[in-house]
Amino acid sequence: MKLGFLSKLFEGVLSIEKTYNDCDKAISRLGAYNERIAEMRENNEDVDSFPADEKAELDKIVDRAVEGATRLVKMEPGRDWPGVFREMHKNLANIYFELHEYDKVREECETLHSYGKVGQQDAEEVLQKLSDKENNKVDSLEEAQSAV
Repeated sequence: MKLGFLSKLFEGVLSIEKTYNDCDKAISRLGAYNERIAEMRENNEDVDSFPADEKAELDKIVDRAVEGATRLVKMEPGRDWPGVFREMHKNLANIYFELHEYDKVREECETLHSYGKVGQQDAEEVLQKLSDKENNKVDSLEEAQSAV
């Protein structure tokens, strides 16, 4: 009986650690991908020329991270791991930010607010990035219109 409990606990810890790593990798790779695509657009390169195998690998990494984080947050009602759940919501918010899925970013940030002061700080950090991005988009649009 004790070994079963320890085995389950150890398995849970490994799953959490793997999911943290998957999320970090996804956020990092998405950021690099978005920078590369922006550079391609800036240089008037065809973004469709981005290697399909690299994009497929990126998609796998992102899917694995989202699935792992989502699986963990679904465990919340049965586990007392508020720090883990807060981090997973923050990871999801950052992944969705890099995927340009801004409604999902806002949803995750709403959830983060329920995790006390640290969760609120996490949400504000992500929402600030979103606000900066939206302001840059408006500034770019205004510059383009004034150039015409």
